[in-house]
Amino acid sequence: AEKTGTDKVTAPMRLPDCLKNDASCTRPGCVRQECRPWGHHYDTIYQQRMGPYSRDDTDPFQFLEIGFYNGAGYDTYREFLPNGECHSIEIACIEKGPRSEGKWPWGNFAEKNKRYQQYLDEDRLHCGDGSDVNYLDEVWRNSMKRPDAPPLKIVVDDGAHLAPHMAQTVFFWFPKIEPRGILIVEDIQPISEANEFRTQFLPQIMKDLHYCGDPKQLPDDLCFPTLFPLLASIHCEMHICIFERNDTPSKELSLAESKMPPNALDMSKCKSMLSGNWQRQNR
Repeated sequence: AEKTGTDKVTAPMRLPDCLKNDASCTRPGCVRQECRPWGHHYDTIYQQRMGPYSRDDTDPFQFLEIGFYNGAGYDTYREFLPNGECHSIEIACIEKGPRSEGKWPWGNFAEKNKRYQQYLDEDRLHCGDGSDVNYLDEVWRNSMKRPDAPPLKIVVDDGAHLAPHMAQTVFFWFPKIEPRGILIVEDIQPISEANEFRTQFLPQIMKDLHYCGDPKQLPDDLCFPTLFPLLASIHCEMHICIFERNDTPSKELSLAESKMPPNALDMSKCKSMLSGNWQRQNR
């Protein structure tokens, strides 16, 4: 990670100097000191959950990253996961032009990577909108769901850091991950762009994780019925969450079922999240 320059593990190294001189911090004055330096503290959670996939004797598997940017993170994954067939999606390498025309006007960040053309030629870097379910379906069916493809075991969202995009990643990709695989969403920090994922999506899926549907208890509606049957656990550390698949086989949902539902970022639209829903009824 240090060699490729990814920001995923840089914060612990920058924190000591940042604490000596708060003015040198990227986010000076944060009450939580770990938030002050540039970068993230993902080193421990990645080692715990991805470490087993880094072994040379691991069976081949597929890995997908949403958000290639300049490829620093992707290069790290390629080196860390020797038996992984690593894919990445990036919008900045689509045709240059106005966004109103479905193009990209802000430059191709991906081509700064020295292996940019190699990744395109290998059909590992896919240029398109990682939040567009129609495009995601094209990538899945044309490049990843091949007869000779290894199972999809890991998906990482490190894209636009926009709450709707983050939620869409979960709804589209989580059902496609094979049993006991993982989906990782990064950058769940308290910023306006991502806040609804942290404050609206996470409480609902956490509630569903503990759902039983016991007829002897008060009625309990699922918030995310397409995700609940596949969810084994949720593990979060600062600004990152990992959603683990259970032992149920992967599913091919329709495009309609794969889209983010209306309540995804508005928990008031899930009945069981409403205030007073769990108050005991008069006997």
